[in-house]
Amino acid sequence: METRRARRQGDEAGDLAAESDGEDEEWHKPSPDYADHYFDDDLKLPGDIHPSLFGYQKTGVQWLAELYKQSVGGIIGDEMGLGKTVQLIAFIAALHCSKKLNRPVIIVAPATLLRQWVSEFHRWWPPLRVAILHSSGSGMLNPRLEDEYDAERNRSVASKPMSAARRIVRGVVAKGHVLVTTYTGLHTYAKELLPVEWGYAVLDEGHKIRNPNAEITVTCKELNTPHRVILSGTPVQNNLTELWSLFDFIYPMRLGTLVNFRTQFEIPIRQGGYANASNLQVMTAEKCAEALKETIGEYLLQRLKVDVAADLPEKTEQVLFCKLTDGQRQAYETFLKSDEVSAILNHARHSLYGIDILRKICNHPDLLDKSLARKAGYDFGNPRLSAKLQLTKDFLQKVMVPNGHKTLLFSQGKLMLNIIEKCMGECGIAYVRMDGETPVDQRQPMIDRFNTDPQIHVFLMTTRTGGLGTNLTGADRIIIFDPDWNPSTDLQARERAWRLGQKKPVKIYRLMTEGTIEEKIYHRQIFKQFMTNKVLKDPKQRSSYDLTDLYDLFSFNAGDNAALQRSQVFKGAEVDLAGSTGGPADAQKLEPIGSMGRKEGDAEQRELQNMNLVAAMEEFKEEESAHDERRMLQGIFARSVNSAYDHEQIVNGPQKAKADVGVLQREANEVARLAAAHLRQSAQEARRVPIGTVTWTGEVGSGGRPGANRRRGGPSSAGIMSNLAQRQGLDVGSGSSSRSGTPGADKSLKSKDFVAMIKTFINRHGGRVPSKMLVDHFNPYCPGKKQSDEFKAALDRVAVLNKVGGMGRGIWTLKPGAL
Repeated sequence: METRRARRQGDEAGDLAAESDGEDEEWHKPSPDYADHYFDDDLKLPGDIHPSLFGYQKTGVQWLAELYKQSVGGIIGDEMGLGKTVQLIAFIAALHCSKKLNRPVIIVAPATLLRQWVSEFHRWWPPLRVAILHSSGSGMLNPRLEDEYDAERNRSVASKPMSAARRIVRGVVAKGHVLVTTYTGLHTYAKELLPVEWGYAVLDEGHKIRNPNAEITVTCKELNTPHRVILSGTPVQNNLTELWSLFDFIYPMRLGTLVNFRTQFEIPIRQGGYANASNLQVMTAEKCAEALKETIGEYLLQRLKVDVAADLPEKTEQVLFCKLTDGQRQAYETFLKSDEVSAILNHARHSLYGIDILRKICNHPDLLDKSLARKAGYDFGNPRLSAKLQLTKDFLQKVMVPNGHKTLLFSQGKLMLNIIEKCMGECGIAYVRMDGETPVDQRQPMIDRFNTDPQIHVFLMTTRTGGLGTNLTGADRIIIFDPDWNPSTDLQARERAWRLGQKKPVKIYRLMTEGTIEEKIYHRQIFKQFMTNKVLKDPKQRSSYDLTDLYDLFSFNAGDNAALQRSQVFKGAEVDLAGSTGGPADAQKLEPIGSMGRKEGDAEQRELQNMNLVAAMEEFKEEESAHDERRMLQGIFARSVNSAYDHEQIVNGPQKAKADVGVLQREANEVARLAAAHLRQSAQEARRVPIGTVTWTGEVGSGGRPGANRRRGGPSSAGIMSNLAQRQGLDVGSGSSSRSGTPGADKSLKSKDFVAMIKTFINRHGGRVPSKMLVDHFNPYCPGKKQSDEFKAALDRVAVLNKVGGMGRGIWTLKPGAL
């Protein structure tokens, strides 16, 4: 929409500011085309923008305005594809149009999204000029060179790039406009950027600061402004510590220190999510989640497409558990019995080595030996050797392509993508491919070609490359070939097609091999998503996963055992592929791959019959074609899929906590009361924390950090919660690492006593504890030289110091024999 104001602004030929003649600049005047929309406090949204926003986007702008009045920040956590960028730009435009933007704006984003920010500002509010600052110190837009520079960057910055960066920053500060930079650029030029008083600081894909101890996280939190916004469709990706890190950026100290947050919220909520949790743990988790949700709800705006996009087509997502081929199964079981796995289980070798081997077997056994690709006469990547590849091939050839569906196919690694690409070529399926080596300037033309060319049926992509910032609404089918540890990675991949602009129903298929490492990764994905939903959606939701589901990675459950375990874990989420009504039990009746004799002949005959039906029904109505596709799926799935489950039902299942009342209720309420009191106290402390102060994490920061001397007095909330934890059968060391509530020093403590205490303390903090955190916790137990010597001896006996923390800090981990 080109308005008269936009045309007049274009006539000014790029001036950063109009010459003042006593009148308002053009952008401060009312829109000549549409009436401006006024919020409270004389904040107006320009009429050039307001009519073009969806209703929920206008609500988002008003929400940002409320936060602005409070001088606090917020997280726009809308689902991907709902226009978070547009809402933010509209709000900045409102501030600028209302003469309330007196300082410049800094936007930190991944290098691949800088071009989008520039074009969106130019489209929605041209009066604000956008300067780009790269890690190299240049203002030119070249994401590929940016990535190369980031990879080669060291701690020293050349004087020439620093001088160029200084000119760019000073220009933006003088004119009061917008600076866009990368996360690496912010860290590289922190000396120039941190002293600036910013009008607003925006982190796009803000989950990049989810590690609270990372250098870039610390740098972001030192930005000099209380007005901070995070844009992230996945604010929680793995655990609640990540939520704390993001929230502490937009409202420092509001959730207290990380040390106390973990004790009073994350640990109780996580423990209440296990299937073997006690009634008290379940109820405590629910109460703590409710208290946390109530606190963060005011500062987190999160809408789903199904709630606000009425015209968005239906989306279904299924998980298909495939049986290993005979060769895959043999390779899998052989490796589990190998010396390498024994060494891993004895903590003599890193577990990631074994996990990588098992994942390769699940995808295709040829991945174990890359030299096979060069072996003369060897058919490298033969689909018959991989259950998932065989299923994918049949799926595309017999269902997707004949029915005119366009498919996004995601895989984690480039080598597996090579194998899939070879299979597509042999099958004669037209495709395009994009991975990390695809030049940035070629990606958008490739996306446009796929979206518009009906002859291209498949888009092959690595998950992390195709899952960020791409719009692929030309596709209506998605296959996720292998799961990622991080659930948000797969989530972002699927959102490339199911977003605003999509006109067709979207179906997503996740492929994984039953009873293997892939299924266990998926269990972890679901548990991480449960942790998110517990706080952000439904505090009463209860996971049904046993602890063994999360940690027993190096085992193999196939056949009836896998189906039984899965039916317990995913109860109520079964998908009826064969038209039966019995759920998992009926799924077991499907024919296995490679079955011999008459069964194989019958299965092949049924598949041929189904193929004939598809060919005869090409011109039928859409409803009948959909039904025919379902029957087609039955024929293919019967040969290679053991069972299928609805992903949405698994993640958002209606399982609720069932616990007794009475004493348990009172104790759970007491824990929640103390946690809520901690949040109220943190809110008071947050008002006193200077802008740019980093909150104490146990490793970095100064805000809320415990002092050298603690006031003696009654038991603290952490101490009471520790006592409650003991009554639930937990170790004494499950409490906070802070010294609050620590009893008076026991001068009779010996080295063996310290050994047990150290092991418990390190284990309760994820197996990694910074030196300062260890000293703060155990210092009260060592009032004299004798206890200090006993403690040092015990520490040397069971732990080792590694320089692996952020910024080179020392991290203590347990020795293999002490685990």
